[in-house]
Amino acid sequence: MAVLGTFDGVHRGHQELISRGKRLAEQLNARLRVVTFDRHPMEVICPGRAPKVLQTAEEQAEIMERLGVDELRIFSFTPEMAATEPEDFLRLLREECDLKAAAAGWNYTFGRMGRGNAEMLRADAEKHGYGVLIVPPVRSAAGEVISSTAIRGKLLEGDLEGANDMLGYPYGISGQVVSGKHEGTRIGYPTANIRPEGRKLLPAYGVYACRLECEGKRRAGVLNIGLQPTIPSGEVTVEVHVLHEEIDLYGKRAAVRLIRFLRPERRFSSIAGLTEQIGRDQREAEAMEETLLRE
Repeated sequence: MAVLGTFDGVHRGHQELISRGKRLAEQLNARLRVVTFDRHPMEVICPGRAPKVLQTAEEQAEIMERLGVDELRIFSFTPEMAATEPEDFLRLLREECDLKAAAAGWNYTFGRMGRGNAEMLRADAEKHGYGVLIVPPVRSAAGEVISSTAIRGKLLEGDLEGANDMLGYPYGISGQVVSGKHEGTRIGYPTANIRPEGRKLLPAYGVYACRLECEGKRRAGVLNIGLQPTIPSGEVTVEVHVLHEEIDLYGKRAAVRLIRFLRPERRFSSIAGLTEQIGRDQREAEAMEETLLRE
């Protein structure tokens, strides 16, 4: 049983597709196999227009496992793959995946120039004797069709609530904790500086109430993403201040889950003004600490 797609973000639309594919796999007594690519196709087709990704490969694999996927089959998306005719791509699927059935979203396309579509998949299934399931669009609480593109837009606009609703879980950023300038420590608010993967989408610059996850532990915190305009570092940073305790995470892998957007990034006229605002941000996060640790 093969579930087909790009799956960037593994959002609620993807989750519905995988859930329905899982039920069909159980009926067929087949393994649930998700078939995807090792990169966004636009990185090969038109690199200048390739979007930042909502998930790293590791993050995607983790959520796939939680959804009960038995196997993640990842094809390399190369220039040769981009030039593959849709009929040849379907033949590759049949040969590589021993298809009993295939499932895809309503807008799934494949093959050269995206010429393959749901109708072609149905015709191939009828010809070669496997089942096919096409899943219609899933909508958000606001009635919008859920897509990776829509989620990227909301994150960049600072609409974290809308993005998280479409995702079905809090947006996350993971990476290694690296050494920073230690300015936070100097003003009484030490931070862990997380270095995300280069192609990871960073949301609108600003301050977020968040949950920090590291080595199996959850901690509530305040996250700043941006250019630190009051004490500029010359680069975009992702820094989290943990509530109530000072911890050393240097060199460890950590993840932050963004729960609430608190305010946009801004420049303060003095360090004292910045420090006062950080205190207000911390108190606001403390007031929702139970939510931060639960969601």
